[in-house]
Amino acid sequence: MKIIVWMKRYSKKKSNARAIMNIHILGNSPDMDKLINFVKSKKMYLIEDTCEALGSKFKNKFLGTFGDFGTYSFYYSHQITSGEGGMIVCKNKEDYELIHSLRSHGWDRGLSSNKKKNNFNFINSGFNLRPMDLTAAIGLSQLKRLNSMIKLRSKNRKLIINKIKHHYRWNNQFDFFNPNKNLKPSWFGLPLLINKRLLKKKEKFIQYLNQSGVETRPILSGNFFESGKL
Repeated sequence: MKIIVWMKRYSKKKSNARAIMNIHILGNSPDMDKLINFVKSKKMYLIEDTCEALGSKFKNKFLGTFGDFGTYSFYYSHQITSGEGGMIVCKNKEDYELIHSLRSHGWDRGLSSNKKKNNFNFINSGFNLRPMDLTAAIGLSQLKRLNSMIKLRSKNRKLIINKIKHHYRWNNQFDFFNPNKNLKPSWFGLPLLINKRLLKKKEKFIQYLNQSGVETRPILSGNFFESGKL
């Protein structure tokens, strides 16, 4: 629930805040009931970054479907892959048509207001983010395997943790992250929290893992904006 506490402090300082970008880190999430209530009370937009949590559910509802927008990544290291690219979902036709235009240089072709025309009208700024047929086909094929992949990730996580805890040198060197209440996670990576008494050995430990072929990275956290520069 750190995100809720932080946003309460933040909103007092920044009364012009209009949206929350909530990042579902490593397949986990905050208490979505409290987050939604907060967003509604402040009349703010909610954007869910679900790039690391495809398939995770809070109270049996998929993450990425609570807010006004939900984003997903199909990069090769994520739950499923199309080789590259991603997806964004929204809740109303107006937002859909805006996104549809933005992903194609701001072009209005394919919008309900321009269905019968094939001319080149660019009504907005935009990008070239249209997926190729090949990546779409790979993504659809992978989507059929999502549930089995989620189960396999969960199984592998349990096996690794069990192996570590039953090693003869185990002495509670780490804490393992558990899912928040009401959450059924689609795990992404294996987060470890080093015991405080061993913090001085953190860099040595990370170096050992990297040299052994086990890639590491810090867990994302905190405020992306510097104070006074939003």
